[in-house]
Amino acid sequence: MPDINTELRLPIQAVERETGVSKELLRMWERRYAFPHPERDEQGDRIYPQDQISKLRLLRRLIDNGFRPGKIIGLDIPDLENLLRSRYSTTLESAPEIEKELIATLKSGDMHQIRDYLSHQLIKMGLQSFILDFLQYASPIVGDAWMRGIIEIHEEHVYTEQVQNLIRNAIAGLRPAVNPPRVLITTPPEENHSLGMLMVEALLRLDSVDAVCFGTLMPVREIVQGVQKNRIDIVALSFSASYPASKAIEFLEEVRFRLPMTVEIWGGGSSLRGSRRSVEGVEIFQDLESIRRGVQAWRRRHERRMERRP
Repeated sequence: MPDINTELRLPIQAVERETGVSKELLRMWERRYAFPHPERDEQGDRIYPQDQISKLRLLRRLIDNGFRPGKIIGLDIPDLENLLRSRYSTTLESAPEIEKELIATLKSGDMHQIRDYLSHQLIKMGLQSFILDFLQYASPIVGDAWMRGIIEIHEEHVYTEQVQNLIRNAIAGLRPAVNPPRVLITTPPEENHSLGMLMVEALLRLDSVDAVCFGTLMPVREIVQGVQKNRIDIVALSFSASYPASKAIEFLEEVRFRLPMTVEIWGGGSSLRGSRRSVEGVEIFQDLESIRRGVQAWRRRHERRMERRP
């Protein structure tokens, strides 16, 4: 008879898939904070018990909402749940109908129904409001439902994929934007989360910004080449919650070192939210609205150059 305790333990690849926390981040937390503290199987590979996996899910949701790992990683599961509940209470009370409809739609398992529901919200609200208002409520609701076991990880993935498809199609339907600044939008290597990047691109395009999405996983060398070949004014880099904040800062520092100061560098995303660290010559944005204000400020600073640009 197999060992029941062994069956309840998952290898690191499965933990990454189940929690959304990268293997690299799991190992870094293990070294820095002594959590998680995996056991080892017969081959010496890490295996994680269910209670640690549950805690990792909670940590991921809290970090995604701006909490710093060092401040919360030592808390017990009940304390983390209370912290998350207080964080979401305003959102969930503000959007009970969205919560009920969205969760029921995701649990239906009907791909067409999920797509139609999200598409209806987009058409009803328009692209800008869909991103700033609907997704502001919907994404935390989906994450919270997954964390509490109401929906499965694959249902969260379906939601993310359908939202990304809708935003891509909406961007394709926008008229060409040729007004400065010219913005290169991408993510660093090992960062394949693209939803935040797409949301930024959509909002910039709606403001007639000449924003170009270069896709994910872009090394510094290619960013430099892209800037040189495309007369880029701003490099905007997106870092999700699963990307280590310290590594994000290091990447921003390297990009800043490799590019002339005439090219601005912007960073954003859940990984950097609430971070106290800064990089000289790099602007870090906490939300989407502040990015739009950043564009307005850039245009005011460059009014004369904009008038001369053909």
